[in-house]
Amino acid sequence: MKNTIIHLLNTKMRLLLALFLLLAPSSFLFSQDALNMTLLAHWDDDSLPVGSPGNLNVQYSGCWGLAVNGQEYAILGGARHVLIFNITDPTLPELVGKYEGKANTVWREFKSYKNRVYGVSDATTEGLMIFDFNNAPDTIIRTYYSNEFFNSAHTITLDTVSGRIYLNGSNAANQGLLVLDISQDPDQPTVLASRALLGGYIHDSYVRNDTVYASSGFTGYFVYDYTDVDTPKVIASLPVTGYQHNNWLSADGRYAYCTEEIPSGRPILIIDLQDMGNANLEVAGSFLDPLLPAGMHNAIPHNVYIRDNLLFNSQYEDGLHVYDISNPTAPVRIAYYDTHPQNTQYNQYFGNWGSYPWLPSGTIIAGDMQNGLHLLKITGSSSTETATAAGEILVFPNPVVSDLLTIHRQETGTPAQVRLFTATGNLVRNSQWLAGTHDLQIKTSGLPAGIYLLQMGTADGAVHLRKVVVASR
Repeated sequence: MKNTIIHLLNTKMRLLLALFLLLAPSSFLFSQDALNMTLLAHWDDDSLPVGSPGNLNVQYSGCWGLAVNGQEYAILGGARHVLIFNITDPTLPELVGKYEGKANTVWREFKSYKNRVYGVSDATTEGLMIFDFNNAPDTIIRTYYSNEFFNSAHTITLDTVSGRIYLNGSNAANQGLLVLDISQDPDQPTVLASRALLGGYIHDSYVRNDTVYASSGFTGYFVYDYTDVDTPKVIASLPVTGYQHNNWLSADGRYAYCTEEIPSGRPILIIDLQDMGNANLEVAGSFLDPLLPAGMHNAIPHNVYIRDNLLFNSQYEDGLHVYDISNPTAPVRIAYYDTHPQNTQYNQYFGNWGSYPWLPSGTIIAGDMQNGLHLLKITGSSSTETATAAGEILVFPNPVVSDLLTIHRQETGTPAQVRLFTATGNLVRNSQWLAGTHDLQIKTSGLPAGIYLLQMGTADGAVHLRKVVVASR
C-alpha cells in the first residue's frame, strides 16, 4: 500500500511539475503559491505597450466578464487597448477584439449592462467606450467612443436595475459623481446629474437601490441617497485611517467590505450597515492574509467583489484570494492563486488588479498588471470547515535564514510526501510526513539562495504548493 501511495504521488508530482514548467512565462521560472485554486489558462503579450515605463512596467489593469448567446468573454484593460477574449473554452482563450484608445494609461475599468460592456480610463481624454456583444460571437461592435460628457474617470459603477452609470473620480463634477442614463438607449447615454459631494473625490463606489456607497479616498466612507439625482443626500459616513479605495456589499446588504490601499498593509475593513438609517456606521472587524511570512505586513488588498457568500480579493503581489463570508464578521480564506510569483518581498503596486467571479461556468477571470490574463477555477473542498484545516499549513521561517525549514499542519490524519524543487524543476529534498505528526523539518543547509517550490501531497489526493525563499547566509 505504501509503495502504491508513493507511486501515485510521484506520478502526480511529475504531471504537476510538467504543467508548472509548461505554463511558466519564458522570461522567468518562479514557483506558484496556490490553495484550492487551479490555473486553467494564462495569456500575456510582452509586445503590447506599457502604461508606466520603467520599474512598474504596467501593461494591464482592470478586467471584467460577460456571458451572452451561450458564449463567455473576458475583457482586459491594456495600456493602449481594450482586449476581448472568447473564453467559452477556458483552457484556450481566444483574443477576438483589440480596440485601441488614444493614449497609454495604467487605469482602465469596465462594467456591463444589457449585453454591453462599458469602459473608462483615467489620465486620458478618451471618455466612454461601449461594446455591443448582442451578435457575438460573429461580431462585437464598439458602438460608442466619445468624450462629450467627460474626458477621464478613475472607475465606473453601473446600476443594472435603474440603468444608471456612475462615473467616479471623473474630470467632471469636481471629481464627484457624474451620472449617466442608459436605460432608454444602452448605446447612447444622456446626462442625469453632475454633482460635487460632501466626501469630495470618489475613488470607487458600489450602488444598490439608488444608494451610493462611496469610497472617498482619505476623506472616508460615505453613503448617499441618490433617489433624486438632483438633490443627493448623505445618509451616513465613517472616517477611516487609510485610503478608502473600493467596497462591495454582502448579498443581504448588512455589511460592506472595504479595501484601504494606503498605507500598505491595511486590512480589508468590515463595515456594519445595519443602523445606517440612523446615520450610524461601525467597523465590525478586519482581515488580511499575506502570502509572505508573518511579520511582513505590507500586503495590499486592491479590489474586492462578492458572489453569494464568497468574497474575491485581488491582493496585488499575493494574487487572488477567496474568502467564505458565511459568517460575515469572521471571513475564512478558502482558496488563493498567486498570479504574481515574482515577489520575494512586498514592492507595493505589482500583480493582481481585479477579478470577475460571476460567469455561469464558474470560470474566474483575474488580471495581473504585469502578467496578463489568468483564468482560474476553485477546486477541492470549498466548505469552510475543510478549507480552514487546509489553510492551517504554515511554512516558516520564510525567507529561510537558518538551516531548517519547518512545516506545521493542523490536520495530522494522513501521511504526506513533501518535496522541495528549485525554480528550474530540480528535486533537492524529499521527505515522508508520517500520520499523527504536526511538524516536519527540512534541512536547507547547503542550498543556494533563491526561490524554491515546496510541494505537499497526501494519499487522499490533496496537493498544496508553497513558495519558499532561501536567503543568503
